Amino acid sequence: MHRPRRNRLAALLAAVMIIWAAAPGPALAEDESAMSDEEVRELLEKSLNIAELDKEIERIAGQRKETAGKIQALNDSIAGLEAELDLRRERVGDVLRSWYMGERDVLIQAIFSSDSLSDLLAMLDYLDEMLSHDKFTLETYRKQREDWLDERERLIAEEKRLEEIERDLRLQRERVIRLRAEVDGIINSSGDSERLRLLIAEWLAYWENTGLPEVERHFRALADAMESLPGWLAERKDLVKQSGFTYTVRLPEDDLNAFLREQNPLFESFAFRFEDGVVSAYGRREDLEVEIAGSYTIEDEPEHVVRFHTEKIVFNGFTLPDTTIRELERRFDLGFYPQLLVPLVRATAVDADDGVLTVELRIGLRRRQSGDAE
Repeated sequence: MHRPRRNRLAALLAAVMIIWAAAPGPALAEDESAMSDEEVRELLEKSLNIAELDKEIERIAGQRKETAGKIQALNDSIAGLEAELDLRRERVGDVLRSWYMGERDVLIQAIFSSDSLSDLLAMLDYLDEMLSHDKFTLETYRKQREDWLDERERLIAEEKRLEEIERDLRLQRERVIRLRAEVDGIINSSGDSERLRLLIAEWLAYWENTGLPEVERHFRALADAMESLPGWLAERKDLVKQSGFTYTVRLPEDDLNAFLREQNPLFESFAFRFEDGVVSAYGRREDLEVEIAGSYTIEDEPEHVVRFHTEKIVFNGFTLPDTTIRELERRFDLGFYPQLLVPLVRATAVDADDGVLTVELRIGLRRRQSGDAE
């Protein structure tokens, strides 16, 4: 658990706090810019935001490069497909010209002038083979054309996605520039910039080596547990009630916490609460504290799920930036999939209040989308 690094960080934090609080020297005593504990905490939090935003920018840049490569590959594929389509068009043109310019008349006349039944059948087989070939050529052209249109739609979607990534990248860069200017201003006016920079470096190293892995560990364990939740609920008839085509799942927080502890010892010191529509969880292990808060919503695309949206993550008193939260959401799925509990059902309502998570399910009912006709 990197205890030596944690101890060094704790000692350094304590030392810096004592220096600013006690102001042992005359210069610091008279310096109005001496920082309080809260100001130092805010400085470290902003530094963490900068570091995490830098990582997000790097990830987005890599994604942009990958997307550009895919678009180039699509352009190359479409160029080759267009050449193939030109050949198909020529072949179809030959087929159509053969019909309209009378080249097949010879075959038709040969059929009616056959001297024997065997000659007639042979001629009909030959004609059927030619017609089948013509049909295959036309069908191949149609299929190739559809494939080309599909490829073009994919290309348009990739281009739009690339534009969104580029916009996001610009916004993140502007945000980092503003934050970095704030942090530099605070450090330069602190009267002890060297020690502050050392503190920030230690804090970021602690976050990268201990804090982030711990947060990821909690999310990974939660994602694994949520995957097993429908099967566990199927065995708990006391938590799932049926009335006609409707099912109601009532999951008390105590039962959920007991389930989680069965899944992973990590949750022995971690517990969920349901109150006022908010799902919150808090855990403490040794020197590490993790707090998570969010809410559930019902989504139909790309698949039907009761999705957990993380709204806040606090690690050891430091609030993580939204980019880190979104990246954790992308990597770890904490959603509940009702159809793994009861086939053909769809969630119609979800609520978290008074210590109970309630999910209403109905068989064969599709939730009305915004904009649908009444």
